[in-house]
Amino acid sequence: MNLVRQGYAYRIGISIVLLLLAAASLGPFIYLLVISFVTDMSQVFKNGIALKITPEMLSLDSYRLLLQDDGGKYFSWFMNSIMVTVLFTVLSISFCSMVGYGITMYEFKGKTTILVLVMSTMMIPVETLIIPLYNEINLFHLTNSYFGVVLPFAVAPFTIFFFLQYAQSLSKDFMEAARIDGCGEFRIFLTVMAPLMKPAFSAMIILQATTAWNDFLWPLIVMSNSEDFTLTVGIQTYLSPYGNNYNLLFAGGVVSVIPVIMLFFACQRLFMEGIMQGGIKG
Repeated sequence: MNLVRQGYAYRIGISIVLLLLAAASLGPFIYLLVISFVTDMSQVFKNGIALKITPEMLSLDSYRLLLQDDGGKYFSWFMNSIMVTVLFTVLSISFCSMVGYGITMYEFKGKTTILVLVMSTMMIPVETLIIPLYNEINLFHLTNSYFGVVLPFAVAPFTIFFFLQYAQSLSKDFMEAARIDGCGEFRIFLTVMAPLMKPAFSAMIILQATTAWNDFLWPLIVMSNSEDFTLTVGIQTYLSPYGNNYNLLFAGGVVSVIPVIMLFFACQRLFMEGIMQGGIKG
């Protein structure tokens, strides 16, 4: 009986801790959501940041202003971010999955060396690569283009390592059976092994799409024309030495979160399965 009570108390304690952590994580976004409806931002920043928001302070004016801002600049940035995110995610998932799968499932000369080189790049700070990467992108005339934003980081060592770990849980018997049926190696990957890696694909789609969507530094360096900005770069222009447009900043921030939330809920089940299996296999 005491063990039952202890187990019950333990579950209650864990639930309380998780609820507090969830509240701490969601609190800033909920506050952002609420103040995005405030019309007069001077009331929010009058004495620091006001936590008391009354109903009469709220309206949809910020979102109406966002729709009308500079001939729809915000939604131009929004579409740029979508294009960059889709392109980055497709290229990253395609190439990294093949590299991780190939290193795991095949034996070849230099395999260990390649694996060490891939993993060693994870220890190099991205900031140290900014100047040489920009010079390379400029040499190929890819500045102010989607490919200039996407290509330098499309094949990431972490993503390769994740697929490598997940592929270790797959049986090579499937490959042998497909070879007997006359399938080539590329067809084996696409039609036999890739469907077995669906949880890994779902997990990496969410992580890579979120990375591309939230990236700020590299698009800021590559894109110099305001109409080519991604959303993270463009939305920063609402803060300037000549004045801060917090109405557009907060409303735009709320809208920018919607695609990521939709993507997560669409792939939630497979995402959790992929993270768990990719993390413990190997």
